[in-house]
Amino acid sequence: MRWAIMAASMAMAVPAFGDDTEEIKPLSVEQATELVATTKGALFLDRGTVLTPETAEILARHDGMLYLGEVDALTLELAEALAKHSGGIHFEISTLTKEAAEALAKHRGRLVISGLTTLSEGVAEALATHDGSVGLHSLKTLSLEDAETLSKLKDWLVLPSLSALSPEVAEALAKHEDALIIGKCTDLSQEVAEALAKHDGLLSLKYQTSLTDQAAAALAKHRGWLDLDIGTLTLGAALALAKHEGKLDFSGLKTLCDDAASALATHRGELDLLRLETLSAKAAEMLRSNPDILLPEKFR
Repeated sequence: MRWAIMAASMAMAVPAFGDDTEEIKPLSVEQATELVATTKGALFLDRGTVLTPETAEILARHDGMLYLGEVDALTLELAEALAKHSGGIHFEISTLTKEAAEALAKHRGRLVISGLTTLSEGVAEALATHDGSVGLHSLKTLSLEDAETLSKLKDWLVLPSLSALSPEVAEALAKHEDALIIGKCTDLSQEVAEALAKHDGLLSLKYQTSLTDQAAAALAKHRGWLDLDIGTLTLGAALALAKHEGKLDFSGLKTLCDDAASALATHRGELDLLRLETLSAKAAEMLRSNPDILLPEKFR
């Protein structure tokens, strides 16, 4: 049912204009008004939908998440209209000016921007004042100055595509006082891990294929909720992370050897292993001995 509603919303978002792209016209006031009136929950617009400030202001009245797809050009007027929305907004743009970012910063709620691989001057400073979480889902690199600025955001900071991370930038981001989500740093060095471990709060490292024993030992010093999206866990890394104090999630771990299970069974604090798919009877027994460890139902 959920997917049926989503598909219906997406289908309604843009009328059929045919194959000739020259016939594409902006979403009309009537179409925007009908979408807001008839859509429950998240509202999806198809890629290529053209918005005007007038239709954007109408969509901003929608009571639910707005998924706007690719926005051709986010003008100041369009950003000001969208900022009036009281719920989450997700859209894709290739460039973002300081002026448009300042307008968007007045929005209250979750703000997710895809498409931006770098930040223009002044954009980080503007977004850091946003009242709500900020996700920059395509950002690949981040300057030290922008990292220091974004760390001042008073809500979740989500950087799932940040692949290049120096110890200096990591230390700047670690000053962020709310949840920090970073992804695709496949070669997480010990120095970067040591810097990130200074973060106080939820630290989530997404899309990690593996973790060295040295990086694991550094991350084990993190005090708070630690979420590691890794596919494999060595015995050395397990021994190190077992010393972590706080909530520990392995959101990508599918299997665990007996020795690693034995090590993690000594962890103090909640340990989430709910994504495990294979586990020996011996390993399951050792993990069950710790009441703070969460296991899939078939291993309980």
